[in-house]
Amino acid sequence: MTAREIVVKFFDKEYEKLSFKELCRAPVSAISGISESDAADIKKAFGIDTVEELATNNYVLMAQGINALSKHSAKILDKEFESKEFGELGEKPVSALSGISEADATLLKKAFGVDTVRELAENKYVKIAQLLTAIVRLESLSARV
Repeated sequence: MTAREIVVKFFDKEYEKLSFKELCRAPVSAISGISESDAADIKKAFGIDTVEELATNNYVLMAQGINALSKHSAKILDKEFESKEFGELGEKPVSALSGISEADATLLKKAFGVDTVRELAENKYVKIAQLLTAIVRLESLSARV
């Protein structure tokens, strides 16, 4: 799948002709499946307005780090540091992340159907946003070469 095919597949039609940089600055509702109401909930909970802000949000990145640790702790930690708790971190509610209130967690659930740290880390809208921002970073790097 080409980068342009990704845009056509994952973004609303009115955004298909934008450059990748412009898409990064587009509202999160530009991603197919995120309604204006969902976007308003995400903005209220986390101050996220754009696709790039969703991709680089600190809570999202924390959740992804915790998720990776919970999935792979047996492979990356020495036996003496392994713990059952690491494996369970991904199943904790998103409000377990410092800075996410119960009210924020409720908005996240309403907008994206996310309950747990793992679900936030693996959310398809987050991954779409991150894919787009990675494409923009690659374009930027290739322009310098």
